[in-house]
Amino acid sequence: MASTTNPCVLIVGAGLTGCTLAYALAREGVSSVLLERDPVAGGLIRSEHMEGVLYEPHGSHIFHTEDEEVWNLANAMTPFNGYRHRVDILADGQVLNWPILLSDIDKQSRGEEIHRQLAERESVDAAARAQAANFEDWCLELMGPILYERFIKPYTEKQWGRPARELSAQWAPRRVSVRWDNDPYLFPDPFQGWPAGPNGYTDVIDGLLESPLIELRTGVEANQSNLDDHMHETQADAVVLTCPLDVFSGGHLGELEWRGILVRNVHIPHREYAQGAMVVNYPGAEFPYIRVHETKHASGQKCEGTVLGFEFTGAPTRYYPIENERNRELNDRYQDELRTKIGTDRLFFAGRLANYLYIDMDDCMREALNASEEVLEALRVGA
Repeated sequence: MASTTNPCVLIVGAGLTGCTLAYALAREGVSSVLLERDPVAGGLIRSEHMEGVLYEPHGSHIFHTEDEEVWNLANAMTPFNGYRHRVDILADGQVLNWPILLSDIDKQSRGEEIHRQLAERESVDAAARAQAANFEDWCLELMGPILYERFIKPYTEKQWGRPARELSAQWAPRRVSVRWDNDPYLFPDPFQGWPAGPNGYTDVIDGLLESPLIELRTGVEANQSNLDDHMHETQADAVVLTCPLDVFSGGHLGELEWRGILVRNVHIPHREYAQGAMVVNYPGAEFPYIRVHETKHASGQKCEGTVLGFEFTGAPTRYYPIENERNRELNDRYQDELRTKIGTDRLFFAGRLANYLYIDMDDCMREALNASEEVLEALRVGA
C-alpha cells in the first residue's frame, strides 16, 4: 500500500501517460498507485520479442518531438538511437515514398497533369485551411484530385471506415503533406529516435516505474462505481484518469466512437529484412490490411529473422478518436459530470483516452508532465 505519511495520487490507467505522470510525481516525493486492467503496464507502446526478434505488437511507434524536456526525459529512461522514420506506399502500381515527393511524380502515370495541379496550389496555407475545411476539401486544395484519389482517399477511408468528407481537417497538416524539398522522412522534428535498449519501449515504461514511491496494480478494473473504494483503500488525496471516460462511467451518457485496429504479427525466418522500410502503406481496397510494420528497421537489431505486423482496421479497440462535434461534446459532458461527482479540486484528466485526442507519444508525456504540476499545486493548496 502507498505510504500514509506522504500525499498519494490514484492513477487509473498505466499506459505511457499514466506511467509518466507517476514518475513526475515521484520526483517531487509524492507516491502514487496505478490501476491497470491489463496484466502489464505500457499500453499500446509496449515492445515484445518473437523468436528472439524485438518487435511492436501494436504497430510502429516513432518517438519524434520538438519538446526538448520530453526528449530528455525519454532518454533518461533508456538511450534512443538516431532512427529517422521513412514510409513506403504502394500506389499507381509501384512502391513510392510517403509523404509524396516531387521527385516521385515523374515516375507516375499522368505526371504532367499532377505537376500542373500542384503548381496551381503551391501557395496554399495548409494550416489556415485546416481550420475551415473538412479533410477531403483540405487535401484537394493542397494537392489536387489525382494525388488525392491515388494516395489519400482510399487509405483514409480504409483507416476510418467512413467518407473522408466526414472527417475533420484539423489534424491533417501533421499527417498529410507534399514535400517540395524532396525530404523523404516523415517527421521534421529535431529530436527523433527509437529505444536503443534490448527491450524497446518496454525499457521506457520500466524506467518510469522504477521509483519505490510508485505502486503498480495490474488486472484491476477501476470505474466510477468502485472508485470511492479504491480511493479509500489507497488513502488517495487525488485521482487522475487516463482511461476512456465512457467506459469508466458505464456509458450511461452514450458511447464515444473510436476507430480500432488489429495487428497480426508473423515471424519470417532466414531474412534480415522483408520489406524496404519500417512501414509500408497499402491504400488499395484490394488489400485487406492497411499497413505492414517491420520494427527491425528502427531497432537496428542484428539477428536472423524478422517480424512483420499486418495492420487491419475496424477492430473493436480504442486507437483513434473520431473527432467530430458530437464526440467532443460527449467527452466534455463526461468530464463535467465526473468533476461534479468527485470534486474539481481532486480530479484530473490526462492523455489521449481521457481527453479524447489524437496525439503522439511526446504529447502524451507532455500532458502527463502538465497534469503532474496541476496535481502538485492542488495538493499544496489542500495541505
